[in-house]
Amino acid sequence: MLLKLYIKDLKVILSDKKGLMIFVLMPMILTTILSFALSGSFGEPGKMDRIPVAIVSLYDKASESKAYMETAAQYMGDNAQTLKNSMDESLDFEAIFFDTFLGNSEIQSILEVMKMSEADAMAALEDGRVKVAVILPEGFIYDQLVNFTLPNRNNIDVKVIQHPDYSYSGDIVESIVGSYFDTLNKQIVSKNTYLEAGAVYLDRDALFSGMSEILAQDNNSSREVVNILTIPGKRLINSFTYYSIGMMGMFILYSAGYMGRELLREKRMLTLDRGVVSGVHYGKVLASKFMMTLTVCFVQMSVLILYATLILGVGWNNPIKIIVGIFFSAMAVSGVGVFISAITLTADNYRVANIFENLLIHLFALIGGSYIPLDVLPKIFLSIKYFALNGIVLDLFINIYQNEGWQKLSFYFGFLVAITVVFTTIAAIIIRRKEAATYEGFIEA
Repeated sequence: MLLKLYIKDLKVILSDKKGLMIFVLMPMILTTILSFALSGSFGEPGKMDRIPVAIVSLYDKASESKAYMETAAQYMGDNAQTLKNSMDESLDFEAIFFDTFLGNSEIQSILEVMKMSEADAMAALEDGRVKVAVILPEGFIYDQLVNFTLPNRNNIDVKVIQHPDYSYSGDIVESIVGSYFDTLNKQIVSKNTYLEAGAVYLDRDALFSGMSEILAQDNNSSREVVNILTIPGKRLINSFTYYSIGMMGMFILYSAGYMGRELLREKRMLTLDRGVVSGVHYGKVLASKFMMTLTVCFVQMSVLILYATLILGVGWNNPIKIIVGIFFSAMAVSGVGVFISAITLTADNYRVANIFENLLIHLFALIGGSYIPLDVLPKIFLSIKYFALNGIVLDLFINIYQNEGWQKLSFYFGFLVAITVVFTTIAAIIIRRKEAATYEGFIEA
């Protein structure tokens, strides 16, 4: 008898073209629209747009190099000429900054450098063509040469001017430019240590004649390398992945809403009354509805997963975890569905199911993160997301996508089982009371 009821319920829902469109076609359409429309908010994993930066040079390389040689001659004497010969190679700080530093492939993947005059740079900042301007001051070449080779230490006042709408870009550029001077400072410290210690034992000519060897050692010394890696086993979430899961979590609630109308619909068609007369208990009818909703939800989620994989390019790695996740999610939806159906039958109107479909599903979609990632909303949303079934499903499938272990996934499975048991039990109690009242009515008649 239960199997016959189950087959009958499946035939009914398969004949409902509008319901099938809501279950499958609508989430596909919304997933596609939101994924493309909000792809910029998530960003392509591992990539970022380059920051347009204006570089303004206020120095005069030729005159500052000449001024440096005059200063160096006072300290080095005849050794100044030897140092001058190296200025076009290892001490060409303009080439070091623009070609070696800013020309590095890693820096170029972050910054889009444009040389401009000061007036052009300010105008570009105003109209948004660049996000940051870096001003290299007068004395930029002279001060670096002095700091790098002589006992003196001059301040270099490099200015980083950012557009007020792009503060993060300004921080990034400031950090990158600062790293250039941090590297120079390490070599300057080595130079100062050499000069302080050598002055005790060496005369001036010997002291400065050994300077080139010290600088060469610093230039060839090994540098720390920072490699940027992702957490092992973690995969970045793009818009296609997020909204394929978010819309799936939202639209499975419509399966519960559809189920919420079924008992009352059958009552008004006198199907339930005929069943009572023939000895079919409400419990079997409720079990059939549960199985029907479980089947529909399982198929619905499977189709949406396949659509995300084949059309949107979402890469799912573990089909076993996906199948298990779909099964537990479908059970929870079925539990909620029979609960709504029991209340709707008892109330003898569709108001409860209508409120669930027209109001509560959209509320749950918001607080569960189906519409907008909860990270951009106030923190209270992170605390209440598990009050929404779709919030649990969303977290579950994100963890499945990131290939989390069974132990972590069991938390969500347990949550979904608890929802299934609680709502199904309440529905069974409501139906038992309704069934008792119905039988009493037939006996009295």
